[in-house]
Amino acid sequence: MSKEKLLLVGAGGFGRVVSELARQSYDCAFVDDGVEVGNIVCDIPVVGHTVDLQKLFAEYKNLVIVIGNNTVRERIYDIAKKIGYIFPNLISPGAYISPYAKLGWGCVILNNAVVQNGSTIGNGVLLNPGVEIHHDSSVGNYDLIYTNSVVRTYAKVGKCVRIGSNVTICNNAVVPDGADVPDCTAVHPEVRE
Repeated sequence: MSKEKLLLVGAGGFGRVVSELARQSYDCAFVDDGVEVGNIVCDIPVVGHTVDLQKLFAEYKNLVIVIGNNTVRERIYDIAKKIGYIFPNLISPGAYISPYAKLGWGCVILNNAVVQNGSTIGNGVLLNPGVEIHHDSSVGNYDLIYTNSVVRTYAKVGKCVRIGSNVTICNNAVVPDGADVPDCTAVHPEVRE
């Protein structure tokens, strides 16, 4: 039985990592503006650049963007939405997603990540290995959370946020849109008097 076709936009380091997961379910091809068409990256052909998305839609209906830059990822998703692409979620078999969590489209959730009951994950979110999203918290659209970071209960992470590795977003904390939270830090709720 043949697999559905999937375009992975971004053949860099993260794209190569995600390709190993994507190939389990899809017949994959890369789109990358920095790699010549016809090249092979991890046994996957590069079939075009982002300007080719309209043309490639004739053959590929599914697309996931695996570029770490949040604003670039949002911009390309906006283009792909207008074309009509479908954005499946790529979820590692080693991840746990509660059936009572809400998950947007076009998300990548890698091994040992956990999304608990009552939490919400936006569209186009990238969760690296070991990330924990605790119950009743929210992660906004086009966020990137690096390895072993935790978003604690009732925390709210805005849109296009980058959270480094080994970060704790504490209970009830709010991370504003576009924030860049450095590795090995903690974000505490604002104290109001």
